[in-house]
Amino acid sequence: MSSVWPSDTDERDRRTLIEMIRRGQCVLVLGPRVAVRADDPDRRPLDELLAERLMARLAPADGSAPAPAPTTDLRRAAEAFLRSGDRERLDLEIEVDTFYREEAACSAGDFHSCLAQLPFQVCINASLDDLMFRAFQAVGKSPRRAWFDFSRAQAAGARLGLPSAESPLVYHLLGHPDSPPSMVLGEGDLIDFITAIVKNIPPLPDQVRSVLADEQSTFLFLGFGFHNWYLRLLLKVLNVYNHRNPMLAFEDAQFFSRPDHGEAIGFFTGDRAIKFRALRWEAFARWLLEAWTQRAGQGGPGTAVGSPAAPLRPAEPAAGAPLVFLSYASEDVAAVIALGDQLAAHGVRVWRDKDNLRVGDNWKTRLIEVISQQVDYVVVVQTPAMLGQPFGVYNREMAVALDRQTDAGSFEGEKLRFVLPVQLGTTDIHPDLAKFHVIAVDAPEGVAALAASIQDDWDRRSRMPAARRSAVTAP
Repeated sequence: MSSVWPSDTDERDRRTLIEMIRRGQCVLVLGPRVAVRADDPDRRPLDELLAERLMARLAPADGSAPAPAPTTDLRRAAEAFLRSGDRERLDLEIEVDTFYREEAACSAGDFHSCLAQLPFQVCINASLDDLMFRAFQAVGKSPRRAWFDFSRAQAAGARLGLPSAESPLVYHLLGHPDSPPSMVLGEGDLIDFITAIVKNIPPLPDQVRSVLADEQSTFLFLGFGFHNWYLRLLLKVLNVYNHRNPMLAFEDAQFFSRPDHGEAIGFFTGDRAIKFRALRWEAFARWLLEAWTQRAGQGGPGTAVGSPAAPLRPAEPAAGAPLVFLSYASEDVAAVIALGDQLAAHGVRVWRDKDNLRVGDNWKTRLIEVISQQVDYVVVVQTPAMLGQPFGVYNREMAVALDRQTDAGSFEGEKLRFVLPVQLGTTDIHPDLAKFHVIAVDAPEGVAALAASIQDDWDRRSRMPAARRSAVTAP
């Protein structure tokens, strides 16, 4: 826990945060520091990578002139790009739009996936990326997206409707690539943006302004970048200060290593009080999901995979219920935990590696032994993360499971089932599973269909002669 929260004295803040999430009164605010590629070991924010690309465009290919001073600050890079040669705003918009379209092919990482399973109704995004929006979609929710457009005198777009945990609103405060003129890129844009916010022209959507002004709301800032002066002004204009409940801001090590971080933290005291914490993003997101599912604890069979009402440990199924092994990519652990909990709520036992592995076990050997000898079914959870990588232990698990499926006989005119492929998120089918019927488990009816398929086969096995049944049932 110390790697997530600095000390045990924060227990009250932990409880308060989980309770506010439970009540639907916690607004998630994401900054550019958490917008990173899932496969980037250096965890470089996307706006820094974009700034470097813009600066690279300015360096003469023949070396005839000195290259501009490098910068990873997007505002400065955008201004330098506009001042160079005969480039227009349109040229800058094309560069930025191209960059984020390329990034759209990247899947969201564990950080966004865990957050997406929590019942946040409104997410304020202070970056141009779509990682949170896509993460909500990947866990079976129906998010809506809107953005502020400082270039217009009137708000654009259709009516948003009321946000909810299953249909959250992702509001892009600094514009969005789908509307290039709305993007706050250079320092000039930033001034125009602040002016538009102060004048309330165009006005923020009612759904956003009412949440920001609600004194009962609390805010969870992640990687917001509070050292930037304009963000302090922005929060004042948006009436975020002086709320009843504590606000928490988590920043990375880079923020706390800045010489001016003390000044930034000192600003947020009194009626502007925000509590600052330092941590690793992924560790915090995983802790938050686990803490929430433990607190929620009342989910039932009708809850979607990844839904905030999915309990961490539902009531245990009967001892004689079918036992299932879940094969998955490690990036999808949070969503798979939710799937396992929902299967348990439907009366299916789930073999859990954390619970069933013992100290000293060779886990690779042990997992293969479990699949080949102990469980009744293997559910292969296909996701973009699984299909997007060529290597993984799940390949070995799948090979062993398919061998056992080949050995399975038939009864009552139908082959017995052992391998049950499912889809979680929009993804292709693994070539080795192409001949099987695949169930999508992004929604409650999908989990119910999977559980029904397992139970149907289990019931057929129960009608087999005892000698045959013992040969196909796990000991």
